[in-house]
Amino acid sequence: MESSLNAHAERLPQQWAASMHAVATTNGTGWLPSLRAAAARELLKNGLPGNKDEAWKYTSLRRLEQLREIDGKPTVASATADAQDWNTPLAEFEGYGFGFRCGSLHWLEQAAPEGVILSTFRDAVTGLMDDGHERLRRMLEAVDFSGRSRAFAALNTALLDQGVVIHVAAGVDGGTCLAQWAQADGRISRLANFRLIVLLEEGARLNLLEQHLSMQGQVAVEPPSSSDAQGLNLVMQADLGKNAQLHHFRVQQDADNSVLLTFSDVYQAADSTYTYAGIDIGGGLVRHDLYCRLAGPGARAELNGAFVLDGERLVDHHICVDHEAPACSSEQFFRGVLGGSSRGVFNGKALIRPGADGSRVRQSNANLLLSDLAEMDTKPELEIYADEVEASHGATVGQLDEQAVFYLRSRGLAKADARRMLTTAFCRAVSSRISDLALGEQIAGLLDAAVSGLNIVEENSNAA
Repeated sequence: MESSLNAHAERLPQQWAASMHAVATTNGTGWLPSLRAAAARELLKNGLPGNKDEAWKYTSLRRLEQLREIDGKPTVASATADAQDWNTPLAEFEGYGFGFRCGSLHWLEQAAPEGVILSTFRDAVTGLMDDGHERLRRMLEAVDFSGRSRAFAALNTALLDQGVVIHVAAGVDGGTCLAQWAQADGRISRLANFRLIVLLEEGARLNLLEQHLSMQGQVAVEPPSSSDAQGLNLVMQADLGKNAQLHHFRVQQDADNSVLLTFSDVYQAADSTYTYAGIDIGGGLVRHDLYCRLAGPGARAELNGAFVLDGERLVDHHICVDHEAPACSSEQFFRGVLGGSSRGVFNGKALIRPGADGSRVRQSNANLLLSDLAEMDTKPELEIYADEVEASHGATVGQLDEQAVFYLRSRGLAKADARRMLTTAFCRAVSSRISDLALGEQIAGLLDAAVSGLNIVEENSNAA
């Protein structure tokens, strides 16, 4: 069965060829169509990854069968879903920014603060950002789309037309920029492509809050429907200048018939800071690739994530933090709770190159299985070629501590309540690491609600 799915996935790029050619030959300067065409050729040559590709061997792409159409061009907003139809649990957090709903880009009403420029990708690439044009070109050309494992970066580049560029001037606090993604559209089953680029000059600061939304009533675990299946292939590139700070939050609660593929590529100059907190409580097939390049001395990356899965959901995290310069630090802290027939994947790597002395690395991935049918594959990696390095890593996959459950039951709690309390505390280990206390509490509430929807007393529990 899997081999036939892989064969079908290799045929999909051929079905997408006409769309890629249409985008590659329009809307751009001389170098941009060439970049698109090169990416399209790479994708058509290699096809999509399958179970024989190490980085994708646990992640079946069978849901892509429902998404044979691709889209990288701006479209008219769908009339099938008004703003009030979407689940927006973090709506009380104000900020400027944009929404990408049903293939259409919208600017939010609040204006960006002085020193912050938001522009469409088309405007930015034609020089709206003054002397930033060549910098933007270098960033786009730096994306690695070679080989099967990078197929979706190649697809995104081949369709590079729809996107947003956020530019924060030197020394400016850009406040909170909101990015709202909502892909449901009852008419077309498609894979949308979007490029988000963040440029922070020296000493700049930005909070980027992403919300991946579903329509009301779609979060519940349901069999995928090919009639309204939706997907988003999102590439985010961030260039952090010296002493810049980017605090990136991603809350994903897509419908269970959706596909979300993200690739985040973060370049960090000296003494810059990148913090990431990703929460996954929905989606059918979700894949997050995250690459941080610590290129300047003293750069710091802190990556946190939590996912609560049920039904047949799959969430895959593939992370690499590349320590190029000395005295850099990175931490990866991820927690997973899996019920039903769900599957989780975590591959977290820290690469410490020669000369990156004084690097500090910590990795932790712990997971709870609440069902005999749930699966978790975890692989923390350390690759060290430098001296005087502090490094630690660990991973666990198991069930709840039944002694702790027994203790709580001895204090009068029902079995399900005791297990639920321990599970929510396990997830809150991630939300408690968010420095914005109000946001951390909101995210903790989302995790609590997701845990409450799980069958906490599962077959693998031996408690009386």
